[in-house]
Amino acid sequence: MSRLSLLGSPSSRMASRPAPRRTSLGRQAVKYLEVARITLRSRWAYLGEQLLARVYLVIIMFVFVQLWRTTYAAEGSVRLSGFTLPEMIWYLVATEAIILSLPRVHAALQQEVQGGDLAIRLNKPYSYLLFHYAAFVGEGLVLLATALGMGGLTAYLLVGGFDFRWEALPVLALIYLVTQALHFTYHAAIGLLAFWTEDVMGIFFFLDRVKWILGGMLLPLDLFPPALRQLAEVLPFREMIYGPALLFVRFSWPAAADLLLRQGLWLLALALVCVALYRLGVRRVDINGG
Repeated sequence: MSRLSLLGSPSSRMASRPAPRRTSLGRQAVKYLEVARITLRSRWAYLGEQLLARVYLVIIMFVFVQLWRTTYAAEGSVRLSGFTLPEMIWYLVATEAIILSLPRVHAALQQEVQGGDLAIRLNKPYSYLLFHYAAFVGEGLVLLATALGMGGLTAYLLVGGFDFRWEALPVLALIYLVTQALHFTYHAAIGLLAFWTEDVMGIFFFLDRVKWILGGMLLPLDLFPPALRQLAEVLPFREMIYGPALLFVRFSWPAAADLLLRQGLWLLALALVCVALYRLGVRRVDINGG
């Protein structure tokens, strides 16, 4: 028998080699993209119900407009901290859309940890956290569309439009996805505390309201007292709410680059915290025989 037959043909030897890592990573990415797509389609099927649930947002925006009109009239100025009335209202549309596009991942994680479904998830051929993140993105996009649509329509009818930079739309979409990832890691870290406590809802309620206040959800940070503004500057909430909303109404390329850098650093830090909590929690379950 020839040496060539012993070694096999070149094509057979190539086929026996392991697939490149790039292919494996590509398959993993497709897997999570499919999870996001399926979640998006399932939520989109109930679009009518989603829009109906946003009716209260119309009421909220109407109240905001009346309050800010009165404030601007009392100040006797067309600008407050650089914001015109339309810019202020559209800023609030952006912050509301960000907050209302966040699925309750903390509640889902708590339920799976306490109910024992976590053990089933761990045996699946995917990353537990990435699976939930993919579902978070899919559902969040539908929630964003309904909140931005209803809130934006209300703002346009009440105060008109503003000078939106359409050429910046792809960058704003990227910033939203990073913003969404920041919120996921923050909420997931809170949900993973269910490994150590019976109920994370009280912790979430407190920390989420802190995020609302120091993130500038209801009031731009420009209007904060100096001490409170300095505190907000060193916390991640500024990059989670105020920064993206401000760019939405007053876009600039240097500000976008700076925000993406700050978001990237905070995302890395929060992701490390999230992964550490998950690994410690799973180890705790293993030790206790869960």
